Amino acid sequence: MEVNFKPMRQIIVELTDPVTGQKKPRHVWYIAYRAFNRKLANRAIANAPVNELDAPVIPPQFIPVFTLQTTDTDVPKLYQDQILPEALAAINLREKSNFKSSVSAVTDLPPATEPGSPDQKVIQGIATWTGIDADADRYTVYLTGFSNGVRKVPGPDGAEVVQWKTVRMKYWRPGDKLNQREPEIRLETDAANQPQWIYR
Repeated sequence: MEVNFKPMRQIIVELTDPVTGQKKPRHVWYIAYRAFNRKLANRAIANAPVNELDAPVIPPQFIPVFTLQTTDTDVPKLYQDQILPEALAAINLREKSNFKSSVSAVTDLPPATEPGSPDQKVIQGIATWTGIDADADRYTVYLTGFSNGVRKVPGPDGAEVVQWKTVRMKYWRPGDKLNQREPEIRLETDAANQPQWIYR
């Protein structure tokens, strides 16, 4: 898929504590994206297998998965995208849009189209995180579900491991935990750290 991102942003939202029911202000980090299903330039495969007997069980689906990992802490910390309805409402008000959470964005994959086609359909979504270690300065975000690329490789113990084609983006924040500010969250832009497709 072709994926366009807004800069990673931060917003303070009054979130309801699921245990106490009380509202508390929380820092919510988020990435807004737009995704399009594009036609591959080279789709023809010599002697490609053809199955004319078995119909697909389900139509191909878009199922986004976002993981944020700290990369400069003693032990890397992983944060999965969270579904935060209160934060989503605040973000959509701020962005003046109608982005969907990673659950409500799940949909049948729209037909592949060329850029600029009047038939193209866009998927607009948001990934959100809270509780990110404020002492960390460097982060990597992994986005899975934007490609159906998959492969098997030998694992550390010799057993096969399944890897999915994933978008990797690296960020850094030169601030401190006492006064977190949104402009400090920056995408790495040097040649070695450009957003790229990897298998993971």
